Amino acid sequence: MTTGGNVDVAFVHEPVGDYGADPSDSKYKTPGRNGTIDTLEFDNDPTRQRNWSNETEETVEGVFDGAFSLSFELVDPWFLNQVFGQPPTAGGESSEPYSYTWEFVQGEMQSARWYIGADLVNGFAERALSGVVFSQMDVEISIGDPVSVSLTGFYGDETPNTSFTPGTQPKVDGTPLIFHGGSINIPTGTEIVRPQSATLSVTNGARPQRGWERHPDAAVIGNPEPTLNLSSVVMDTDLLELGLGSADGPATTVDGAADGELAFESPGANALRFPMEGITHSTHSWDNIGNAEEDLTDGNDLTIDRLTAVAEAAAAEAK
Repeated sequence: MTTGGNVDVAFVHEPVGDYGADPSDSKYKTPGRNGTIDTLEFDNDPTRQRNWSNETEETVEGVFDGAFSLSFELVDPWFLNQVFGQPPTAGGESSEPYSYTWEFVQGEMQSARWYIGADLVNGFAERALSGVVFSQMDVEISIGDPVSVSLTGFYGDETPNTSFTPGTQPKVDGTPLIFHGGSINIPTGTEIVRPQSATLSVTNGARPQRGWERHPDAAVIGNPEPTLNLSSVVMDTDLLELGLGSADGPATTVDGAADGELAFESPGANALRFPMEGITHSTHSWDNIGNAEEDLTDGNDLTIDRLTAVAEAAAAEAK
């Protein structure tokens, strides 16, 4: 019997500036633990051809569009190359913890090769996806749970195989990032004391760039638009005043009113920080007003002008 959980999942980076090319990466990686592949499909964009009648003479394939999305609990950060569009800058690789910083690329994005294998009743099947790039990332944290990540993107081509290319399922390095290692500061240096949940959402406008072939020639980034949805127990009026732009009431402008940082740590050496610049409230609310069975909490929809990612990893970047 074949089940949806009987799979292997791994990836490697493809060369910078050479979309969909054979990987230059030498070590197979996996994105995290407790994962699911949420979307794995392609569209041939067919067009029916009729010879001046109502019956189809022939169907002609158009562009190839691959859709790919997955969710997992966060351990290693190497998938960020395909969100920010380029490899990180190393900030110290001589000893643990190893430090890396990601910033958004301008122009073409670095793609990856993903290997999805399934042990079927009648043998093994692998779908090797080339040119994988992610256009959206959601990082979620809530009380009691490990940090979870959802990635949505596209790929440019695929190759079917009868064995798992990496040979065996790779393992992640270190332990998962979890809620009790999390912190959030808005503004920088001012910690939100009792956060309840937070979701950092990043859309980067990634799109395939095509010529006169079925498959894309490149992936390019658009306009990165990070946002943060935050809920916390109301302890003071700091976030209210940030949203209003003034302690006295709505200000003329509240654009880019603060910087801040969302950070996670694991019980081991792994850590991931998201420095945020130009945080501005879209909406601010008080919730559970008058409900004695619930805490008074706030709801904050925040736009972010500029986002980077900084990782400390238990192992050096796998290349």
